[in-house]
Amino acid sequence: MQNDTYACSFAVFPFLKTSAPVHLPGITLYSTEDTAHLGPEDAKHVATIAAMLFLKDNLRIPTSGTYVRVPFIDLDHPERAPKQLERLQAIIAYCYAAPHPASGDPFFAYEHASLAIFSPKPVSIYLVRPEHHTTAVTAEPLSPNHRGEVRGYHGLYNFQHHFWVTAGSRLYPPVPDITLNIAQDLAADVGQFIHQSLSYQFLPSLLAGTDTITSRVLTAIQWFNKATTLGGDEETSILHLAVAFEALLGLPEDQKTDRLTDAIALLLGRIPRLDSWGRQFYKARSEIVHEGQARQLRFMTDPKRPQEAHLYNSLLSFGRQVFQLSASTLLFGARLSAAAGLEEKLVTNQERFEQLCTILADQNVSAADRLQRISAQAAAIARYCFVAESNLRIETMLGTVRLAAHALIAADTGLPALFAEHLEKLAKAQRSPDEYESLAAVHALHDMKRSSDLSSVVVPARGLVIQLVDVIWHSTFMHYFWLKQRHDNTSASVGFVQDTRE
Repeated sequence: MQNDTYACSFAVFPFLKTSAPVHLPGITLYSTEDTAHLGPEDAKHVATIAAMLFLKDNLRIPTSGTYVRVPFIDLDHPERAPKQLERLQAIIAYCYAAPHPASGDPFFAYEHASLAIFSPKPVSIYLVRPEHHTTAVTAEPLSPNHRGEVRGYHGLYNFQHHFWVTAGSRLYPPVPDITLNIAQDLAADVGQFIHQSLSYQFLPSLLAGTDTITSRVLTAIQWFNKATTLGGDEETSILHLAVAFEALLGLPEDQKTDRLTDAIALLLGRIPRLDSWGRQFYKARSEIVHEGQARQLRFMTDPKRPQEAHLYNSLLSFGRQVFQLSASTLLFGARLSAAAGLEEKLVTNQERFEQLCTILADQNVSAADRLQRISAQAAAIARYCFVAESNLRIETMLGTVRLAAHALIAADTGLPALFAEHLEKLAKAQRSPDEYESLAAVHALHDMKRSSDLSSVVVPARGLVIQLVDVIWHSTFMHYFWLKQRHDNTSASVGFVQDTRE
């Protein structure tokens, strides 16, 4: 048996094929037939896994899978499984749930985008081949080691179901029967989703995003996907879709019906009958939750006059379409606000300086890492240094740059002599109510930059501190010269008194 340490795992979409590599942010998908870029050992793993993929009975589908090689995942600790894979599956399933333009039914169910993770490791023969109440129809004998283990894979299906397999095992769909689409091709379909569809072009950004909007939309998409499963009935799917709307739109506990209709109208416009669908959808949801079943699952054209109203398509079908349009609009708005830097603009420089002080004062982090962590905030301070604000405090700014000077001295042992000298003066400046000594040190550093060529010595950390010095100097130079004149006058007066006494 080989060493139990493995370099990688494999995540496989058994029922989605691709004619070419699919490049997404931070991840590339390949056909199970495409292993030319892999080493011999990894290529053998892919071939072994592909041979396990079955549609039903004895119908193998080794050429219809798509895989991605990822760092090894210890499935005995599934909480460590990469969130990126969960996001990837959610986004692909969501795209393939695109509604039919007339009926509104999803193109694919969630199960078509099933994802199986295979982590190579020795597995118990009793998990691979249970002895009791089973009969091996056609299976080659296995030779376990002294621990009763054989070379195989610990697997996780759709992030829910664990399984253990070895070469020659079979992996079937999560439902009794599933169809394969002849024309389906991830390479072509993802390109069409991203580049040609207004509804899906922002989805790849969710793979790497960490902001609040990204998290909320991904959670909502995962609940939406539960509303497209083959195993779910219509009423269960309505409940899942209602949760998806609540997650997407941040609906409060009370007045959910009114808030849902208002939020959708704001996102999609006041379309006739859209608010009526929203009220009927939430009425059905409430009846399912509180009574166990809904009285009506189809859309009623005029619920206020039921005798004259007509029943039309299902509430669920319309709901899936409304959700996808709402999610796309929300993502588009988030992209616009991000491009405009709206979130950043609503933060004051005083708040940024306070955040920098907290980061720079953290002695549990190395000086170099502290400086690296403040780079984005320092750049934002520079961008907004000329925006007026009433609460920008000199002591906070100087406290920040003193901490930054301390960190740079500790992190950079190759500082030019004069630069290091001025940094030392700033770092050790005497605290006082008017902070004159610190301001004088900032002035000296600023003048040094103006009068000397520092381009050859400015590495990122040095440039960061110089950037902070510049910003603080622009905000304080008038105050500094006023203080300097007062200090000079005081010194002159003291000298004059001493001369007259002598």
